[in-house]
Amino acid sequence: MQFKDRIVLVTGAASGIGLEITQQFLAAGAAVIGTDINAEALEEVASANPGSFHARVSDAGDPAAIAELAGWIEQEFGALDVLVNNAGFARLSNPEQVTLDDYNAQMAVLLTGPVFFVKHLAPLLRRSSNGSVVNISSASAVMAMPGYCPYGTAKAAIAKFSEDCTITVPGVRHNAVLPGFIDTPILRPAYGDEAVDRMLDYLQSNSPAGRVGSSEDVANAVLFLASDAATYITGVQLLVDGGISKVHAVSAL
Repeated sequence: MQFKDRIVLVTGAASGIGLEITQQFLAAGAAVIGTDINAEALEEVASANPGSFHARVSDAGDPAAIAELAGWIEQEFGALDVLVNNAGFARLSNPEQVTLDDYNAQMAVLLTGPVFFVKHLAPLLRRSSNGSVVNISSASAVMAMPGYCPYGTAKAAIAKFSEDCTITVPGVRHNAVLPGFIDTPILRPAYGDEAVDRMLDYLQSNSPAGRVGSSEDVANAVLFLASDAATYITGVQLLVDGGISKVHAVSAL
């Protein structure tokens, strides 16, 4: 897949899945605008990719910052081909224990941000011959799992938002990628070392794919959905979970 002369915006671009998505787009010839709140990590990516990576420190959960970023993209590039709403983090809880601060913080980045990115960037995406939004949701959007409040709720909402945008935001393709458990730096802060080790052992033994997922697996799906090979694909919710959601569904019977 080639993205030469394409302009791509990736949120949460400095680490984990976002960094892998960024690196794959750069390797395919795209100019990538990468946002993150981690200025130091962004600068490392920019230093390794002079000229093709454009770092912007920005809060993906702040509508005012999103509007400002959209104005900068309009001024600097005049168009946008791909928007990847990837920024996210997890503070796991259950409904009876969740705090308002944790709820609001996750909803801002996981749901409010993507909505306002689409709001402000849809006009630029329509200028592209293949304007595409890829939202990173989660397999937790379709699996009943303890401890996933409000993360799973927000991820389910963004998958539904993607689906609805196919008809409410015409002229742009909208798809969602739903990763399962992916071995990234976000796992251990969210779950704790012991829980992550148990989870990875379980996936290694029980996933139909026979292994734990990687950031590369998710990035491959994102690039396909954003590419010219997928111009007739919109409104899709693509699970990238090694089949573990099917195992989960069977075990619940």
